Amino acid sequence: MALAFVPYDFSVLIWVGLIPLLCILWTGPARFWPGFLMGWLYGMGWYCVSFSWIREVGIVFNTPTPVFLSIAFIPLMAVYSCLPGLWAGLAATLLRPGEEAKPATGNMSPAKRKEAWKSWAMRDMLSTVRSAAGCAALWVCIEWLRAHGTLGFSWNSLGMGMYHGLSLVQWAEFVGTTALSFVPAFINVILWGAGRRAYLYMKGTSSLCRTWDFYGSMVLLFIMFLGGILLAKAYSAPALMQRESTLQVPVLAVQINQDQKERMTMRAKRLLTTDNEQNARYLKATEEALEQVLRKQAQNAITNEHGLAFTLTKPAWVIWPESALGIDLQRNTVDGTLFIDPKYLNGLDSGVFFGESLPELRKKAYTDFVLFTGADERRYIEGDTPGTLRARPQGMYNSLACIPGDFNSVQTASKQHLMPFGEYIPYADSCEWLKEIYSEVTGTQVGDGIHPGTGSEPLQVPVPGTGETIGVIPAVCYEDTVGDELTKFVRPGPQVIVNISNDAWFRNSACGAQQARNAAFRCIELRRPMVRAANMGVTCAIAPNGAFIDALLNEDGTPHLAGYSYAILPVDRNAGYTLYALLGDWAVILCALIALGCMVPAIIKKHKKA
Repeated sequence: MALAFVPYDFSVLIWVGLIPLLCILWTGPARFWPGFLMGWLYGMGWYCVSFSWIREVGIVFNTPTPVFLSIAFIPLMAVYSCLPGLWAGLAATLLRPGEEAKPATGNMSPAKRKEAWKSWAMRDMLSTVRSAAGCAALWVCIEWLRAHGTLGFSWNSLGMGMYHGLSLVQWAEFVGTTALSFVPAFINVILWGAGRRAYLYMKGTSSLCRTWDFYGSMVLLFIMFLGGILLAKAYSAPALMQRESTLQVPVLAVQINQDQKERMTMRAKRLLTTDNEQNARYLKATEEALEQVLRKQAQNAITNEHGLAFTLTKPAWVIWPESALGIDLQRNTVDGTLFIDPKYLNGLDSGVFFGESLPELRKKAYTDFVLFTGADERRYIEGDTPGTLRARPQGMYNSLACIPGDFNSVQTASKQHLMPFGEYIPYADSCEWLKEIYSEVTGTQVGDGIHPGTGSEPLQVPVPGTGETIGVIPAVCYEDTVGDELTKFVRPGPQVIVNISNDAWFRNSACGAQQARNAAFRCIELRRPMVRAANMGVTCAIAPNGAFIDALLNEDGTPHLAGYSYAILPVDRNAGYTLYALLGDWAVILCALIALGCMVPAIIKKHKKA
């Protein structure tokens, strides 16, 4: 099952990957704990391979790999694997297909023997369909549980394995990505039941059995496929570009591939000097990217056989990755204003950046583009003495900063879904031993950490050259993988999802590619385009149908190139709400009811026997 996802991407395996486990669960006596153990082992194999890139964090902190695996990675995977274990335990007992006794046809005529086997096949088919619906619905529920809570992690669900071709995944607009997992889980059980039934029927009658449950499943899958093709085409970038209601927004996302150790060193350095090397590198990379974008447009015009007349399409928005801005933003929470604190040395550089560097870059770009960048934001409250400020106890925020003009125009949206153990330590206040382990592994002390932001209002951002303003749905770091985190920002009208990420914590691993694939599902769920700027990840632009308009990749399809991604985002001025944006995980609730309903007959039967 791990091979069904990037970087391997053998997606066909999601349709058969559960069958070996089912063969074990439904052979022998129906017992919960042996089934739980098999499911737990299955989950460990899947997750340890699929999420093996998490071990890269230990390298960043110079932690020996065996130590990191033993005290961090393996325990985390063991916790996640309890959910497939729970599924397998219930599948082995309450959701087990009924074991109908094979007909005793020794003294029957051939006609009566065939009739008896047909009756058996019908009862077996109904039992298989009940089991398939219950198991598929329960799988959706355990994936929802894995995606929520303190250690919530939604990556690489069965539904995401359906991405190839973009047809079947279009239904995420209605049910959400998590509920899509119902389809492959259902097909796995049907294949197991139909295959078993066909074999036993052939053995008993020497003739073929009509597996109507399999045929029906294939018909429904084909209908989903055809409907998905129509949806994928309707929300594709070329189709949207042809509509009068579509606003075309040129976006440029810049990536310099900065190693995390280097980033940490530069951060410590800029706190002691006004020489801000990080800002200088991003400014230079952006200038080079702007020059290349305009040069390519000119070269394309020269090779155009229809004539040399052309218009340069200059980027309206420029996006830098998470924490790219080498300046801490300070906000007075009393009146909501940003300020430059002269007590901080980097406050001197703030004046240079906003007053000189950024205006000069816009001048070279021949456009007053809007800059989006990741920034560390410190918030202050009124001090004990009137007229003074002091840092809030919860004062550091990981923010997306939007800079349409000068320093006074800056808007920020802070990350709300924090990464456990990366941006905060769960239960650290009540568990002293957890603080000690963290300090030993990372070599740092547990401090205030980063704190979650609040709010549900999208940023209102102008599009230079058009006189229009559109809404921006902010997604910092892996918030673009959390579906229900972004729905609260959805409003009618033109909107774009802007994601900034820093995958340098996981170095040159599969993390970036998996996150970008994950992010594509947010575009489908909300029917909004997205632009992503990632450090050591996949910098790209994604259409509302989940297709990549442009992506910064190597020739072999792997990420981690330094450079830029330039694209024209199709933004629908008349965009409305999707069903998922309105109702959220309603399909998960329905699946929970289906799973309970399918378990009731087994519970009643077990109670009667008792």
